[in-house]
Amino acid sequence: MIEGRPEVGGTVVEPWHLVTFDQDGDGIEVAASGPVRLVFGHADPIDEPVVAHGPFVMTTREEIGEAIRDYQAGLFGPAPVIA
Repeated sequence: MIEGRPEVGGTVVEPWHLVTFDQDGDGIEVAASGPVRLVFGHADPIDEPVVAHGPFVMTTREEIGEAIRDYQAGLFGPAPVIA
């Protein structure tokens, strides 16, 4: 959830919270009385720890440190141009 407070499956979801679904089905019920912004995603579980720091997501704090150093050293290539 990014913005708004919709009901997802009958439960109010606050902004910046993640909703997970453990069941198979044909749909997800979302209701809102005002504007909302949602991001939907789907993936198989990776069965590994997840560590996030800023825009970096890795499986250990050491990997996060390495990613930050690589970024600061310019090893990710040029920054994208956003119009």
